[in-house]
Amino acid sequence: MPRTKAFEPEAALHEAMELFWRKGYGATSMRDLLDAMHVGRGSFYDTFGDKHTVFLAALDRFEKIRTSWIIEALESPGPPLESIRQIFGRTVDNLVQFEPRRGCLLANTAVELAPHDPEVAKKISAYIRRTESAFAKALDRAKDVGDIPNDRDTKALARFLVSNLHGLRVMARAGEDRASLDDIVETIIGALR
Repeated sequence: MPRTKAFEPEAALHEAMELFWRKGYGATSMRDLLDAMHVGRGSFYDTFGDKHTVFLAALDRFEKIRTSWIIEALESPGPPLESIRQIFGRTVDNLVQFEPRRGCLLANTAVELAPHDPEVAKKISAYIRRTESAFAKALDRAKDVGDIPNDRDTKALARFLVSNLHGLRVMARAGEDRASLDDIVETIIGALR
């Protein structure tokens, strides 16, 4: 008869995500993971595989619970530029709620691991492409209703927004103050027009 798990795998994965978000991949030891996840070494390997596999799952979980709202907001039927403004404002709210600052696990990972980990790079690139596509569609709608000029390249603007979204995350992680982050958001929104 198979043994039942003495822990909840989803809760353990959530704890792993939180730990990677605070410390990064390289600074997180196996002992750190086992302690945070409240799981023994054997159960960890039986359930999750290895550190890299659980990290990839943690990235997916982070995207699902911490950033999927961005695409939902961009696809909402409201005024597209207002949705974009709300995304950047809410992002700043989320970024400054933690001390010490955490930034964004996806942005942190893009800097830490993507240059030398093809699997991570592929996952981060897919997230960026999904976000960029959602921004482009919202910008096309903004163009249709006359909120941005017809001659604006919405794909280029979408890349600009994704770049700035990640830039805000990095700046917040570095400790930039709230007023500076809010100023950046206003400049981003102004540049769309």
